[in-house]
Amino acid sequence: MVMAIEDAVARLIAARAANEAADLLSAGGEITLAHAYDIQDALRAETIRRGEIPAGWKLAATGSAGQELFGIEEPIWGFLRPTVYDSGAEVSAAGMINLHVEAEVAFRMGADLAGPGVTPADAARAVDRVLPAIEVPDLFFTSTPPVGDAIANSALAGAIVLGDGVPLGDPDALAAEEVVFTSDDTVVSTTHGHEIMGNPLNALAWLANQLAVRGHGLKAGEIVMSGGISKLLRPEVGARIAADFSTLGSVSLTVTP
Repeated sequence: MVMAIEDAVARLIAARAANEAADLLSAGGEITLAHAYDIQDALRAETIRRGEIPAGWKLAATGSAGQELFGIEEPIWGFLRPTVYDSGAEVSAAGMINLHVEAEVAFRMGADLAGPGVTPADAARAVDRVLPAIEVPDLFFTSTPPVGDAIANSALAGAIVLGDGVPLGDPDALAAEEVVFTSDDTVVSTTHGHEIMGNPLNALAWLANQLAVRGHGLKAGEIVMSGGISKLLRPEVGARIAADFSTLGSVSLTVTP
């Protein structure tokens, strides 16, 4: 039997409050994508009711590897938790259940952006700054989550770490942006902006149109994480994680106990 929305939200809230891994929501039956987004919407509403205002939105599985892992043909999305760090921050592993890290291109919105019909050019005009970022997703289920569980839990949002970034220049140049992702100065991966749906701005426009289907839109001041552009890494305590971008600058964090 598929878990009721209110029961799913209660389980996710309780697991987060106790800082303990949650059993899969789908253990009693597969969760459809529509039902998963219904749960996510209810989780977001409850999060806001408790005074935790989301920092914005995030994309996941924007590349073929993530989509193959989940068995899907398009990205997924979720809302960002309010935990936002500046570059150079110390991020506690104990503060999450199953901390991971990956490099991303982030956008700070300078204007509202709502679908349908948003184009990459529309998205570019709504961007205030482009930021080097590290997402710190929290894979806090007791086993690897199917896509429905991941969506329900806001695409596994945990925390984000942001660099200063730059104003958006040539939108097409983002496709060529190189990202060198390191752990303790050892290169983990070297990737490029075109690996995010051809250009991270394509991902931003796609998200705005998808959010519109559920009555949401992007707001000025919000952060949008455009999806993992590096290898997903589970770092050890003490590791210094960094992402050096060819034009956007750098961002780093240190994992503490």
